[in-house]
Amino acid sequence: MMDTLILIGSKISQDTIHSSLGKPEYSYYFLMKEFVPALQCLGSVVEVKSLDEVDALFDLHSAQGRKVVFLSFSPPQQTPEGLRCPTIPVFAWEFDSIPTEAWGDEPRNDWRRVFASSGAALTLSREAADAVKAVMGDDYPIIAVPAPVWDRFQGENMDDARRLNLSERMLRFTGHVIDSPHLGLSADCLVSLPQPASAPAAALPSNVRWLTTKALFKGWWAEAVAPFLASRRAVVEAEQQAPQPAQAEPRQLELRGVVYTTVLNPGDHRKNWIDMISAFCWAFHDVADVTLVVKMTHHDLESYRVMLMTLLSRLAPFQCRIVVIHGFLQDEEYRDLVRHSTYYVNTSVCEGLCLPLMEFLSCGKPAIGPRHTAMLDYLDEDVAFIVGSAPQPASWPHDSRALLRAYLHRLNWESLVTAYRASYATAKQPVDYRRMSEAAGRRMREYCSVEQVSGRLGEFLDDQLVPVPGAAQRSLAL
Repeated sequence: MMDTLILIGSKISQDTIHSSLGKPEYSYYFLMKEFVPALQCLGSVVEVKSLDEVDALFDLHSAQGRKVVFLSFSPPQQTPEGLRCPTIPVFAWEFDSIPTEAWGDEPRNDWRRVFASSGAALTLSREAADAVKAVMGDDYPIIAVPAPVWDRFQGENMDDARRLNLSERMLRFTGHVIDSPHLGLSADCLVSLPQPASAPAAALPSNVRWLTTKALFKGWWAEAVAPFLASRRAVVEAEQQAPQPAQAEPRQLELRGVVYTTVLNPGDHRKNWIDMISAFCWAFHDVADVTLVVKMTHHDLESYRVMLMTLLSRLAPFQCRIVVIHGFLQDEEYRDLVRHSTYYVNTSVCEGLCLPLMEFLSCGKPAIGPRHTAMLDYLDEDVAFIVGSAPQPASWPHDSRALLRAYLHRLNWESLVTAYRASYATAKQPVDYRRMSEAAGRRMREYCSVEQVSGRLGEFLDDQLVPVPGAAQRSLAL
């Protein structure tokens, strides 16, 4: 395939990724970048910025006898139609059924139309591939292949990351930090309670109420006051008077003991981070040498700060530590986050792949998580502490009608608490921890190394780019 030109494109680009964190489909940019090393093993790779580039490059290079294909890293309903260049959607999907009906004046919401037009597809999990075949037929050409992340976490500079380290270590980055021990958390701060005249001054420190009030004020103003103001001008003036978030600054975060880490979009309810934090505080209520680091992938700190502060205040007091990081981590900063972690935590109710979980496993970090959707392909008891779950009716995330057409997987909260405690005990037993760590590294090498992924992709694309005598464009009576 070395004479093949592989065009790739995503709705999000390098120029817009910082401001797009947390927005719909932002993760497709990261997905596209992860596939580049494997695609480069198969041919020349060019990232396009517009659809006009796709057909122009196709016309130029196909006229020279080269094979050209466009891999559109986007949900099927956003995959372009009508291009002269062969187009294959590359998509993540976290449900056991695909949309087979159109709505909202968008025919592509019926994915059968898209798959029939493209004639082939590439997805990230076996469950998603099976869902497509259930509708399009068993002979429909679709491959389930993960992003090849394993290689990025190998090499001498990551050797120390595979050793269990419970001593003090320093994480440096630029961003915002919410660190539970420094917040003065108290449920009393959520309501205004009159204090008896005889109560000592230290009963409710003044800074405690101020810290929480400061964090909650902006969200309260926007939700409870602004909607009732007479004009948009009044709303703007009110927002300008509200406390503004501080600028991101260089940080040094000291970590010690057992460190659990997760990376998630707080605006995505499927990530289920409320259960993650509440179960952690419950499991480690009286344990001081344990930390949960939550790396939020969102452009707006205010979109979740009120909810977070309210949750932590309701859970207080607790001895364990919650650290929330808001900011874009550079590659080396992210590798340090992986290096300094003991476990990765996933409490999602459904997953299309979960790149961070795969990255941490690739570096030999065992996990806590459920076995459902895409995680069925690589998560089991050898590499993770499994959290129980059960199916629950759900709607497709882009379905504005919110009709119940699929299933998500509600977690067993008590099972999550048990997994936390069992993993903590294992971290105190280096031999047991090392066994899981080594198993995680082996599993991901077999599952998502560049060698494995490029081999499977090469065979699939070869089949799709070589005309088959007598084959016709697939069509459906939609």
